[in-house]
Amino acid sequence: MILIIVISSSACAKNRFPNLVVAEAGMVRDCQYLDTLSETSDPGKFFTNQHLNEYYDGELKVLERADHMKASHIVWLYNHPIGSAASAYRCAD
Repeated sequence: MILIIVISSSACAKNRFPNLVVAEAGMVRDCQYLDTLSETSDPGKFFTNQHLNEYYDGELKVLERADHMKASHIVWLYNHPIGSAASAYRCAD
């Protein structure tokens, strides 16, 4: 069940933020570091009948903030149901 949630949230995130690339640390060494973004998930959503993609709302909040900063790449530091954090980078084409 958790695997289904992770896959569905990742698939929706890719569709919502087509300009963001999830990268590993070595892939962004020549990029401009923007910020480290962290968000907590709304604990009330664990006990309601919210849509499964909203289960990881900390992940969505991080992705939204990175998108607003015009980041091109993010490197996840952690991504759990209770919260998420990533470093945001802007890489030249």
